[in-house]
Amino acid sequence: MLGFIVILIVTPIVAAVFGYPLIAMDDTSISIASFDFYTLAHLLWGVSLFVVVFTIGFIAKNLSGNPQAPINPPSFHKLVIYWVITLAIAGIWEIVENTLLIFVGMKTQFDSAPNIITDITIWGIGGLASWYMTDLMFLSQKFIRAYYIYGIINLLSGLLLFIVFGFITRNF
Repeated sequence: MLGFIVILIVTPIVAAVFGYPLIAMDDTSISIASFDFYTLAHLLWGVSLFVVVFTIGFIAKNLSGNPQAPINPPSFHKLVIYWVITLAIAGIWEIVENTLLIFVGMKTQFDSAPNIITDITIWGIGGLASWYMTDLMFLSQKFIRAYYIYGIINLLSGLLLFIVFGFITRNF
């Protein structure tokens, strides 16, 4: 976590030295500034994506072989793998966003390097927050349904933010 916070501090400073804006204050700075309207949505998607990856991995583990009863928490190693998968998907998304979405006309300009680095870092921080919530869920073993509701709410909130901010930036 500390490494990601350092990246979030260093990237905008280096970007500012090279003339990139720190925060997008208007639609011309979106995708160029380190932080833009979509930063919060990236955080929520990181949280949600970790929940989805964890759930798929956990179900696959318990459906194959000998499921454990009672359900034991996943190992640290497995959680690291789920988090790395979350980061990989974030990287893949940035590639798709800056190639396919531009090609089909859904996006008009490429993201700057500071924006891409910040976006992936924010996804990673969201995944770490979700990892912490996963640990809390297994410690209490009372809030399993709340954990999945939390993941769904984050996923829907991220989607809503993408739609709302996309509408705002394209129409104002």
